[in-house]
Amino acid sequence: MVTNSTNKQQCLAGVRALWIWIFKISMAEIHILGQLQRSYNFNEPNSLFCRYSFQAGPNWSLISGYSEGQTISAKADYKKNVIWNQPIDLHYVSKGIQGWPKIVLQVNCLDSLGRSWIVGYGSCNIPAAPGQHLIKVPCWVPAATTVTDKLRQMFIGGAHELSQTDIVNLGCDRFKLNTQSKGDIELRIYIILRNFNQFGVEYK
Repeated sequence: MVTNSTNKQQCLAGVRALWIWIFKISMAEIHILGQLQRSYNFNEPNSLFCRYSFQAGPNWSLISGYSEGQTISAKADYKKNVIWNQPIDLHYVSKGIQGWPKIVLQVNCLDSLGRSWIVGYGSCNIPAAPGQHLIKVPCWVPAATTVTDKLRQMFIGGAHELSQTDIVNLGCDRFKLNTQSKGDIELRIYIILRNFNQFGVEYK
Protein backbone atom coordinates (compact mmCIF):
# COMPACT_ATOMS: atom_id res chain seq x y z
CA MET A 1 0.00 0.00 0.00
CA VAL A 2 1.38 3.40 -1.04
CA THR A 3 1.00 6.08 1.60
CA ASN A 4 0.71 9.82 1.15
CA SER A 5 4.15 10.15 2.72
CA THR A 6 5.65 7.88 0.06
CA ASN A 7 3.94 9.82 -2.73
CA LYS A 8 5.24 13.08 -1.31
CA GLN A 9 8.81 11.75 -1.14
CA GLN A 10 8.63 10.50 -4.73
CA CYS A 11 7.25 13.85 -5.89
CA LEU A 12 10.01 15.78 -4.11
CA ALA A 13 12.65 13.46 -5.57
CA GLY A 14 11.23 14.03 -9.06
CA VAL A 15 11.21 17.81 -8.62
CA ARG A 16 14.78 17.74 -7.32
CA ALA A 17 15.94 15.64 -10.29
CA LEU A 18 14.23 18.06 -12.69
CA TRP A 19 15.90 21.10 -11.10
CA ILE A 20 19.30 19.40 -11.23
CA TRP A 21 18.76 18.62 -14.92
CA ILE A 22 17.80 22.25 -15.69
CA PHE A 23 20.70 23.48 -13.56
CA LYS A 24 23.19 21.32 -15.45
CA ILE A 25 21.94 22.33 -18.91
CA SER A 26 22.80 25.99 -18.28
CA MET A 27 26.21 25.34 -16.68
CA ALA A 28 29.59 24.01 -17.73
CA GLU A 29 30.57 20.60 -16.39
CA ILE A 30 33.84 18.81 -15.72
CA HIS A 31 34.26 15.16 -14.77
CA ILE A 32 37.58 14.30 -13.12
CA LEU A 33 38.33 10.58 -13.16
CA GLY A 34 41.49 8.61 -12.52
CA GLN A 35 43.91 7.58 -9.82
CA LEU A 36 46.41 9.02 -7.40
CA GLN A 37 48.85 6.32 -8.44
CA ARG A 38 52.08 6.53 -6.48
CA SER A 39 54.85 8.51 -4.87
CA TYR A 40 58.52 8.02 -5.65
CA ASN A 41 61.96 9.25 -4.59
CA PHE A 42 60.90 9.88 -0.99
CA ASN A 43 63.86 8.75 1.13
CA GLU A 44 61.72 7.52 4.01
CA PRO A 45 62.15 4.05 5.57
CA ASN A 46 58.63 4.07 7.02
CA SER A 47 55.21 3.78 5.40
CA LEU A 48 53.75 6.72 3.49
CA PHE A 49 50.18 7.84 2.90
CA CYS A 50 48.75 10.89 1.18
CA ARG A 51 45.93 13.24 2.09
CA TYR A 52 44.43 15.11 -0.85
CA SER A 53 41.95 17.92 -1.29
CA PHE A 54 40.33 19.33 -4.44
CA GLN A 55 39.75 23.08 -4.26
CA ALA A 56 37.78 25.29 -6.64
CA GLY A 57 36.54 28.86 -6.82
CA PRO A 58 33.17 30.16 -5.58
CA ASN A 59 31.56 29.70 -9.01
CA TRP A 60 32.09 25.93 -8.85
CA SER A 61 29.79 23.38 -7.21
CA LEU A 62 30.62 19.73 -6.52
CA ILE A 63 27.55 17.65 -7.37
CA SER A 64 29.03 14.16 -6.98
CA GLY A 65 32.12 12.58 -5.49
CA TYR A 66 34.29 13.57 -2.54
CA SER A 67 36.61 16.58 -2.61
CA GLU A 68 38.86 15.21 0.16
CA GLY A 69 40.33 11.83 0.91
CA GLN A 70 43.27 9.75 2.04
CA THR A 71 45.19 6.88 0.48
CA ILE A 72 46.23 3.65 2.12
CA SER A 73 49.55 3.49 3.98
CA ALA A 74 52.27 1.57 2.13
CA LYS A 75 56.03 1.10 2.16
CA ALA A 76 58.37 1.83 -0.71
CA ASP A 77 59.74 -0.94 -2.92
CA TYR A 78 63.39 -1.25 -3.94
CA LYS A 79 62.86 1.47 -6.58
CA LYS A 80 61.47 3.89 -3.95
CA ASN A 81 57.93 3.59 -5.36
CA VAL A 82 55.01 3.70 -2.93
CA ILE A 83 51.94 2.33 -4.74
CA TRP A 84 48.55 3.76 -3.69
CA ASN A 85 46.21 3.57 -6.72
CA GLN A 86 43.66 5.74 -4.93
CA PRO A 87 40.58 6.19 -7.18
CA ILE A 88 39.37 9.70 -8.02
CA ASP A 89 35.87 10.45 -9.32
CA LEU A 90 34.40 13.98 -9.11
CA HIS A 91 31.80 15.95 -11.03
CA TYR A 92 31.78 19.76 -10.89
CA VAL A 93 29.46 22.31 -12.49
CA SER A 94 30.38 25.96 -12.93
CA LYS A 95 29.10 29.34 -14.07
CA GLY A 96 32.51 30.23 -15.55
CA ILE A 97 36.12 29.17 -15.87
CA GLN A 98 37.50 31.34 -13.08
CA GLY A 99 38.69 29.39 -10.04
CA TRP A 100 39.53 26.25 -12.03
CA PRO A 101 39.90 23.19 -9.73
CA LYS A 102 43.23 22.35 -8.12
CA ILE A 103 44.43 19.41 -6.09
CA VAL A 104 46.45 19.96 -2.91
CA LEU A 105 48.53 17.05 -1.62
CA GLN A 106 50.11 16.26 1.73
CA VAL A 107 52.36 13.21 2.14
CA ASN A 108 52.67 11.78 5.64
CA CYS A 109 55.11 9.27 7.11
CA LEU A 110 53.82 6.61 9.53
CA ASP A 111 56.24 4.71 11.76
CA SER A 112 55.83 1.41 13.63
CA LEU A 113 54.70 3.21 16.80
CA GLY A 114 51.78 4.88 15.02
CA ARG A 115 53.40 8.30 14.95
CA SER A 116 52.95 10.35 11.78
CA TRP A 117 54.43 13.56 10.44
CA ILE A 118 54.36 15.46 7.17
CA VAL A 119 57.17 14.76 4.69
CA GLY A 120 55.88 16.60 1.63
CA TYR A 121 53.48 19.24 0.32
CA GLY A 122 52.44 19.67 -3.29
CA SER A 123 49.73 21.08 -5.53
CA CYS A 124 48.80 21.39 -9.19
CA ASN A 125 46.01 22.67 -11.39
CA ILE A 126 43.67 20.12 -12.90
CA PRO A 127 44.27 20.02 -16.69
CA ALA A 128 41.89 22.20 -18.71
CA ALA A 129 41.98 19.98 -21.81
CA PRO A 130 39.87 16.83 -22.21
CA GLY A 131 41.47 13.41 -22.36
CA GLN A 132 44.07 11.47 -20.43
CA HIS A 133 46.84 13.22 -18.49
CA LEU A 134 49.81 11.82 -16.57
CA ILE A 135 50.78 14.43 -13.98
CA LYS A 136 53.94 14.67 -11.89
CA VAL A 137 53.64 16.80 -8.75
CA PRO A 138 56.95 17.80 -7.09
CA CYS A 139 56.74 17.88 -3.29
CA TRP A 140 58.59 19.99 -0.74
CA VAL A 141 58.74 20.77 2.97
CA PRO A 142 59.90 23.81 4.95
CA ALA A 143 63.64 23.39 5.45
CA ALA A 144 65.37 23.26 8.82
CA THR A 145 67.28 26.54 9.15
CA THR A 146 69.13 26.12 12.45
CA VAL A 147 71.62 23.54 13.71
CA THR A 148 69.22 22.61 16.52
CA ASP A 149 66.41 21.87 14.07
CA LYS A 150 68.71 19.79 11.87
CA LEU A 151 69.92 17.72 14.83
CA ARG A 152 66.36 17.22 16.05
CA GLN A 153 65.28 15.91 12.65
CA MET A 154 68.35 13.66 12.42
CA PHE A 155 67.88 11.94 15.79
CA ILE A 156 64.16 12.27 16.54
CA GLY A 157 62.63 12.51 13.08
CA GLY A 158 59.73 14.64 11.97
CA ALA A 159 59.84 17.83 9.96
CA HIS A 160 58.71 21.43 10.01
CA GLU A 161 55.01 21.83 9.19
CA LEU A 162 53.06 24.75 7.80
CA SER A 163 50.79 26.56 10.23
CA GLN A 164 48.71 27.80 7.28
CA THR A 165 48.29 25.13 4.60
CA ASP A 166 46.73 27.65 2.17
CA ILE A 167 50.29 28.62 1.27
CA VAL A 168 50.65 25.30 -0.59
CA ASN A 169 48.45 26.44 -3.49
CA LEU A 170 49.24 30.17 -3.28
CA GLY A 171 52.47 30.57 -5.20
CA CYS A 172 52.70 34.29 -4.40
CA ASP A 173 53.52 33.48 -0.75
CA ARG A 174 55.87 30.55 -1.39
CA PHE A 175 58.88 32.74 -2.13
CA LYS A 176 59.00 33.74 1.56
CA LEU A 177 59.70 30.15 2.61
CA ASN A 178 63.01 28.33 2.77
CA THR A 179 62.04 24.92 1.38
CA GLN A 180 63.62 21.56 0.69
CA SER A 181 62.70 19.36 -2.28
CA LYS A 182 61.37 15.89 -1.47
CA GLY A 183 59.89 13.23 -3.75
CA ASP A 184 57.19 13.32 -6.41
CA ILE A 185 53.59 12.17 -6.74
CA GLU A 186 52.12 10.73 -9.92
CA LEU A 187 48.47 11.10 -10.91
CA ARG A 188 46.69 9.70 -13.94
CA ILE A 189 43.68 11.89 -14.69
CA TYR A 190 40.92 11.66 -17.31
CA ILE A 191 39.05 14.90 -18.02
CA ILE A 192 35.58 15.07 -19.57
CA LEU A 193 34.20 18.55 -20.36
CA ARG A 194 30.70 19.65 -21.32
CA ASN A 195 29.03 22.97 -22.22
CA PHE A 196 32.25 25.00 -22.05
CA ASN A 197 31.62 26.31 -25.58
CA GLN A 198 29.00 28.69 -24.19
CA PHE A 199 31.84 30.46 -22.35
CA GLY A 200 33.89 30.79 -25.52
CA VAL A 201 36.22 27.89 -24.68
CA GLU A 202 37.28 25.71 -27.61
CA TYR A 203 39.60 22.70 -27.74
CA LYS A 204 41.39 21.42 -30.82
